[in-house]
Amino acid sequence: MNPSLDLLERGFTIFVLIFFTRTIACDSLYISPDPTTNGTPEDNPFSALLSLIQIIIYGLTTLLLLARWRGSIKTALQNKVIWALVGLVLISFLWSDFPDESLKKGINAFETSLFGLYMASRYSLKEQLRLIAWALCLVTVFSLLFTLAFPGAAIEIGANAGSWRGPLAQKNLLARLMVLATMTCSLAAFDSHKHRYLLCFGSVIALSLLFLSGSKTGLVVLLTLITLLPLYRSLRWKGTVVIPLVTMIILIIGSFAVIVVSNWEVLLSALGRDPSLSGRTELWQAALEKIFERPWLGYGFQGFWQDGGGAVTVWKTVKYKPPHAHNGYINTALDLGLLGLILFVISIINTYRKAITWLRLNHTFSGLLPILYATFLVMYNQPENTIIEHNSIFWSLFVAVSLSIKPLKNFKKYSIISAT
Repeated sequence: MNPSLDLLERGFTIFVLIFFTRTIACDSLYISPDPTTNGTPEDNPFSALLSLIQIIIYGLTTLLLLARWRGSIKTALQNKVIWALVGLVLISFLWSDFPDESLKKGINAFETSLFGLYMASRYSLKEQLRLIAWALCLVTVFSLLFTLAFPGAAIEIGANAGSWRGPLAQKNLLARLMVLATMTCSLAAFDSHKHRYLLCFGSVIALSLLFLSGSKTGLVVLLTLITLLPLYRSLRWKGTVVIPLVTMIILIIGSFAVIVVSNWEVLLSALGRDPSLSGRTELWQAALEKIFERPWLGYGFQGFWQDGGGAVTVWKTVKYKPPHAHNGYINTALDLGLLGLILFVISIINTYRKAITWLRLNHTFSGLLPILYATFLVMYNQPENTIIEHNSIFWSLFVAVSLSIKPLKNFKKYSIISAT
């Protein structure tokens, strides 16, 4: 491939990843520093420009996929369950109370998934890791400079006074992004000597911003990933006896961390803070009741949390208007029913299974990306919604990582040789 075109394509990929973080929208300039929701401000003057950029991005992505159509189709077939889930999103307007909104956002989610497919078909996991790390390094530096330049907008007041949110709408959004930045920049730094110090610098800034955001959830998720890292690496040991033991330890630690994150109010009380500040238990109970009213197919993608929709009952119960359930699994069940939730769980399990297989054959730090990212996604879907978001770096990366783990036909043979 022409070196100039290759460089241009990599630059395009990095730009799209940055665009998907929504940092360039500078939402915090147009939403109160004491926000009651983490939704997107409707009066952002950049909305028209962002929409135009989105159209250009997906147009170019489609052309790039068509240019390598054989490889694109082959890569897409690596995880058929993901496409079944995306297909469910696309047709959910048929039973949505807001069909126009569900169709529009469903098409956006499909386009976001296509970019994940493009990354998987175009780059190796090692290349993906470096591109993600560089994109998030730039996002991290921009977030720091933005906060220093506009502290009145980038630092929250009120209940979360002093918490940094940077250019994003809410501190937890910044924290989630910084956890991902810390993880990927660190992996990329250890995976290659090239630009190691710059990547380590980016990781340090990301970690600092995570602390400054004041997000306890982000710290719990990052500490869990750090704890699991040596255990995941131990899955590479030769022999088969240790694998069930290590897997059990991982599951126990992971389950404990999930419980900690999802029951954070108890810890808030222990820290002397009022647990009613979040009120998520009441929110989840009200949302679960609505799930049982439409259990199998839900209310349509993005069709529940709308004025005049099913969320009205929930809002009356909790006495405020959250934009989502603050739990990705509950939110998926509301949008796509138990069928959608089951499809997502199956896709996560498939990704974990293939990621463990991949670990035993790939001894690089980039080989840890699939299993660590799957863990990150599972963990962060307890307090936030990170499943099937349109224009989202988190969903596009899940599609990319999941589709990048190719079937390893020689794994069985390798396991037998290793055990002898």
